[in-house]
Amino acid sequence: MITQLKLDLNPITIQLPESHIIISKNDYNHLTKEASQGRYMTLNDVLEMLSVSRPWLLENVLYKPAVRSKIDIDKNKDGFVKYPQNQGGRYYFLASKCKKFFEEHFAEIFDL
Repeated sequence: MITQLKLDLNPITIQLPESHIIISKNDYNHLTKEASQGRYMTLNDVLEMLSVSRPWLLENVLYKPAVRSKIDIDKNKDGFVKYPQNQGGRYYFLASKCKKFFEEHFAEIFDL
């Protein structure tokens, strides 16, 4: 962990506030990935993450048969969405797989 940064041009020392640290990009990426491991997201969390409307997500992702076959845990053991058992029930999303899926399938979902 780095708490000081010394520049060679002049004997200048920059003191970081106690609330800040400098870490490597690899460490940051690892910590970010770990933050979503084993965590669940609600439908509202996913809507906020993607910045889309509920009707759009339902129509273009959750109710689209080709996509649902990949993400529904009842249809695919590698899925990440638990669909509600009845109308008005809750969706549950495994955060780590959800984020990865939308990163990897962006063009497909948005028909680019």
